[in-house]
Amino acid sequence: MPRFLVASGVVVGMLAVLPAIRDPDFWWHLRTGATLVRRHRLIATDPYTFTAVHHHWVLQEWLTECWYAAVNAIAGRPGIVVLFELGTLAMLGAILLRARLLHPVGSVSLAIGAVMTMLVGAPVWGPRPQMETYVLLAVALWLAERQLRRGGRSALWLPPLFLAWSNLEAGWVVGLGLLIAVLVIEGARRGLGGRGGPAAADLRRLALGTGAAALATLVNPNGPAILLYPFQTQFDTVQQQLIQEWHSPDFHLAALWPFLVMLLSLAVLLLRYRRCDLRTLGLLLLVTPLALQSVRQTAVFTVVAAPVWIVQLDRAVAEVGGRRRSPGGAGRPPLLVRLAASVELGVVTLVLATRVAAAATPADGSPFYVRQFPVCAAAWLARGPARLRLFNLYGDGGYLIDHVPRDRVFVFGDAALMGNAILLRFARIAGLGPGWLEALDRSQSQLVVYERGTPLTLALARTPGWTLVYRDKRVDVFARAALAPHLRMAPVPTAAGWRRAGLGGCADQGATR
Repeated sequence: MPRFLVASGVVVGMLAVLPAIRDPDFWWHLRTGATLVRRHRLIATDPYTFTAVHHHWVLQEWLTECWYAAVNAIAGRPGIVVLFELGTLAMLGAILLRARLLHPVGSVSLAIGAVMTMLVGAPVWGPRPQMETYVLLAVALWLAERQLRRGGRSALWLPPLFLAWSNLEAGWVVGLGLLIAVLVIEGARRGLGGRGGPAAADLRRLALGTGAAALATLVNPNGPAILLYPFQTQFDTVQQQLIQEWHSPDFHLAALWPFLVMLLSLAVLLLRYRRCDLRTLGLLLLVTPLALQSVRQTAVFTVVAAPVWIVQLDRAVAEVGGRRRSPGGAGRPPLLVRLAASVELGVVTLVLATRVAAAATPADGSPFYVRQFPVCAAAWLARGPARLRLFNLYGDGGYLIDHVPRDRVFVFGDAALMGNAILLRFARIAGLGPGWLEALDRSQSQLVVYERGTPLTLALARTPGWTLVYRDKRVDVFARAALAPHLRMAPVPTAAGWRRAGLGGCADQGATR
């Protein structure tokens, strides 16, 4: 029965994660991966914009982009989604295993903890390269904890893990930093004569494993540039001001309430029981400010803090129950109870599998993608003249890159590649800052492909020199009035035409010229 409880908690927790592709950067990663596989070498400069064309590109997620392309060629986007779901499951497993290392946690607490963990990270979890960082961070912390508590050779797995991590996603620096913090805390504790703690031999093995892991990150085709890349966003105030995911958590949003609940309840439980080892407390003190700095870092907080929260919850459960429950439960339940639990677990698993399948299989023209991305506008642009310069929404750049590769965008989701000058120019134009129209003219953009109803599109509708040439429920496209007669833009398909093109979701978008 305890296993059923934990398995049910894991499956229910996975239901909190939306498996559909919502990451706007997914599309340019996919396009880049196809290019890398075809050319067998990194891309040195920006190939997608007309603004940053000479900027050097540190392609820090090159291995992710390559496996995107390989899996997409074999199993399509559903294959990518399913692999990310399996990775998320592995992350949750590593979190629960670390909780069991910290304390012999009961099944009820593990089940509740699994659900809470997935709810807290739900705004960030999903098919995106950053998910690899959260998976590998959970595994790295579990390996380190296992080395310090049980000995053995767990730390030997750290170098190959970081070798892969540094080529998959730049978040490896967080994992390496936390491992170093563990070593510093334990070294300081031993130096000050603290009692207990890990054996000196195990601490040395972890130190050697961490040092080798640091060296392994240098085995990267980007060379030493990969060492500086992770800090370009973390300490760049311009990027953190302009990119929504780097904003501080807004607790008016219901999606962030589970994070607030975990944060506050963890503080209360730690004060109540006052039982937390020094290195675990040190890690919490490091990641909590990061989580309060940006929404994106709430996922790092979740990976680090969830095992501690589960342990503290188990103490509360034991206190309320009047006795400490053993992880194995209190005897074998009746057959009828076991059958009912099996049916319940089977039904919930089936629901999860159906949900993953539904999210993984929609075509580009499905209503889901049409609402999320500029699907219809991109299809219309692809029918028109090539090599146009598009001023676009920051988040739409990736989709336009993948679906209208003949054109060039103003900006897309690699903020470090774009640079602050381009990001600030984009913000001035999009936000109607001082001199926005002059900046738009100087940019030499031929079309403005932007979200309908925003200040920019409303202003352009009243601005002489710009003509509305396309509109659907999501996007407006404006062309320079002097240029519009010469662009020979394609006619907008009828509803029947959209359906024949496999873009049935566009039939309801009311696209017009």
